[in-house]
Order: sequence, then structure tokens, then C-alpha cells
Amino acid sequence: MTMPTISFMPVMEIAISLLAFFIGAAFVWALWPDPEMLLVRARLQSEVGQPEENVILKNLALVMEPVHKALKLGNYADWLNTKLEAAGVRMPAWHMLVVQELAIIGACFCYAQYLAMTHESANPVYLIILMAGGFMFPVFWLSGRTRSRRETVARDLPEVVDLLALCVGAGADFMTAMSRIVREFRPCPVRDELAIVLSEIRVGKRRRDALRAFATRIQTPEASTFARTLIQADRMGTGLIDALTVLSEDMRLARYHWAERYAQKAPLKMLIPLVLSLGSAMVVVAGPIIIQFLRGGVMGLAGEDYGTPPAQAQQAGQH
Repeated sequence: MTMPTISFMPVMEIAISLLAFFIGAAFVWALWPDPEMLLVRARLQSEVGQPEENVILKNLALVMEPVHKALKLGNYADWLNTKLEAAGVRMPAWHMLVVQELAIIGACFCYAQYLAMTHESANPVYLIILMAGGFMFPVFWLSGRTRSRRETVARDLPEVVDLLALCVGAGADFMTAMSRIVREFRPCPVRDELAIVLSEIRVGKRRRDALRAFATRIQTPEASTFARTLIQADRMGTGLIDALTVLSEDMRLARYHWAERYAQKAPLKMLIPLVLSLGSAMVVVAGPIIIQFLRGGVMGLAGEDYGTPPAQAQQAGQH
């Protein structure tokens, strides 16, 4: 009597699927913004507070700290910290590095699940490509977030400068005008960064240093011009009203050119869906004609057009 054999392949596939699911869930949860941090930033506390760190990422970073030190990733962590500041993500660089490592593990598990389902042999080239893609995916996400953030800053900063010039011209000092803008302006990256500047000045940091940090975090020409103008006015002792007025006019003109440039790009962007719609219309109109041509030929089309059968049209063509 033979004993029945038990296949372990379904069990392995289920285990790999569960591991891939938990890795993906941890990756998404790590990148999800902390609601408590957003509420704290919305209330604009008067003191500089560090955002609450993710416990899982913190513990994983402590576990991987010897490996990171052995690989000497300090320069990469500095570069990653710059990317995080430009994207507005309040996360330590070592935590983002752990997220990248989790993405590599998730890519490997997905490839292992694919091999288990298709029963194919592993290809080292595909595995290296998937690992590189998993490692670079958080960086690409940061680049997209940085690009969107810079466009928002370029759109909102001229309006903030106008309001600053209006408040200072009405008799308020710089700190009072900035506090009013931070308190009453709509939620946007500019308001959040100005809130950080205001908090740093209140805890004792010099105004010029806080403005330099503001320009370094955002990394846009508009923010650099704004910080440089205020630093120069503070250093030279010139009137803040005149500096803000000139800066407001320059930024308004730059915003007009920016809007004009985007308006000129609009016809080119509208051309692509127009060509696609015309192609679809051509397929709808010419499709039946082409099908009939492939079935009966040109004479078949002519016979149908004049009400004669295709065979009679062919005989008439022969005579």
C-alpha cells in the first residue's frame, strides 16, 4: 500500500504571498503621512518640535546601523536628507534608507512568488533589475513630490510676498506680518515653511540664518530670491517696505511669464488627445469599408453600391 505524497508548493506560494503582502503594507504605512504630525503643523506651535518618529523604522534603523556604518553610507545619507527636505518629508535619512531596503526585499519576494507560480528558473539579470527598481522607487517618489512642491511654491510665494508688503506697509513689523500670514493664509508648503522660519526665530535663531535654511529646504529660485532680498535688507539696514515692494513686482512679473509659458504649452498638450480622437474617428468611419474591401474586393464594393450582386459585377467587368 503506497502512502499519498503531499505537495508543499501551494503552502510555499501562500507563505510567499503573505510575506509579500506584509512587506508591501509596511512599505505603504512607512510612507503614509502621520496625521498627528499634520495636526501639529497645522496648529503652528510656537516652539520647534520634532515630528514623531516611526517606531518600526526606528527599530529597523537601529538594527541595520552596523551594516550602514560598515558600508560607509554617510555621503548618501546626506544626499538623501537633502532630497527629503526638498520634498517636505520630515523623516530621517536613515529611515528612508530602511524604506529602500524594504522595497528591495519586497521586489525579491514578488519575483520569488512569480517563480513559484510559473515554475521557472531564476534569472539573475531580472533579479538585479528588480532590486535596483525597488531601491530607486522611493527616490523617484521623492523626486515627483519635490517637483510638485516646487511648482506650488512658485505659484504661492508671489502672493505671500504681496501680503507681506501690504502688512509691513500698514505699519506692522516683520515678525507680526509673518505671524499673521502663517495664521490666516491657506494651507500650502510656503505657509508651512514660513511657520518653521517663524518658530526658529522665536527660539533664538538669527533671522538671516532662518531665511537661509528656508531657501535651502525649498531649493527654488523664487525662495532663494526671497531669502536673499530679506537678508540683504536686514544686513544693509534698508527699508523693508521698499525691498518687499520691489520683490513683489519682480515676482508678479515672473509669475506672469510663468503663466504665459504654460499657456503656450497648452495647444501642444491639447494636440495629443486631438490626434487620438481623430484616429478613433478614422477607424470608426473607415473600418467597415476596409473590412468589406478585404472580404469582397473593390468590385464587390462597386456591385453593392450600384445594387448589383458581386458575381454579376465581376462578370460585367470581364466582358
